[in-house]
Amino acid sequence: MTDEAAVSRSEPEPPAPERYYAERVSPPSGTEGISLAELQEAMNEGARQSWRLVGVFNDPTGWGVILVWDQQGFISG
Repeated sequence: MTDEAAVSRSEPEPPAPERYYAERVSPPSGTEGISLAELQEAMNEGARQSWRLVGVFNDPTGWGVILVWDQQGFISG
């Protein structure tokens, strides 16, 4: 469950993803933190698209986490 509408209007529009995609997962309005179920749902959605999760970071704004996906599904090398 992502909340892209929560992105501040003053924040510049990110460039279109090429291989890697950053997805912000934010808690529902009026709650603190992300539930394990919400995080699992976001990861399942990426897996349904055959993406590979390559990183998880705390959102610098303090509102959730950022999942980094490899949209090609495989790490080369």
